Amino acid sequence: TRFLTGAIGGDNVSYVGGSATFADKNFGNGKIVTATGLSLTGSDAGNYTLINNSALTTANIRRIVLVGNITAANKAYDKNTSATITSRTLSGVLSGEVVNYIGGIATFATKNIGNGQTVTATGLSLSGADFFNYTVNTTATTTANIGPMAITNQVVSLKSGKH
Repeated sequence: TRFLTGAIGGDNVSYVGGSATFADKNFGNGKIVTATGLSLTGSDAGNYTLINNSALTTANIRRIVLVGNITAANKAYDKNTSATITSRTLSGVLSGEVVNYIGGIATFATKNIGNGQTVTATGLSLSGADFFNYTVNTTATTTANIGPMAITNQVVSLKSGKH
């Protein structure tokens, strides 16, 4: 929104045009914004001279909300719910920005065998040069399989005899 001060009440004159630019691209409140290329418009604009075709104000830059996803490895039954995260991906990162989805501890919902078992990772976060400008889910879910544990048979031969 543009506000023009100094015009006589009732005159039809206002700011028009121009472009506005933040001082930097990073998240924050009360960031300086510079508007340039402003001009006057309206039926009474010819009665005024614009002293400055630029203006300053402040505005906020909010963090971008990303969606983080994981994949988990299938495993053989081992009597526990631990899971291994095999990949982490992000949706919504702006082109040229460096942001990574990192960390997390994953667990299966059950220790028992089955296909499509729910795996939940907690403690996920962001890293990278531009991570501060983003926010992400710290918990993610996926599915993976727990298969039967393979066991091998071993035949032990016993000989009778004296010891």
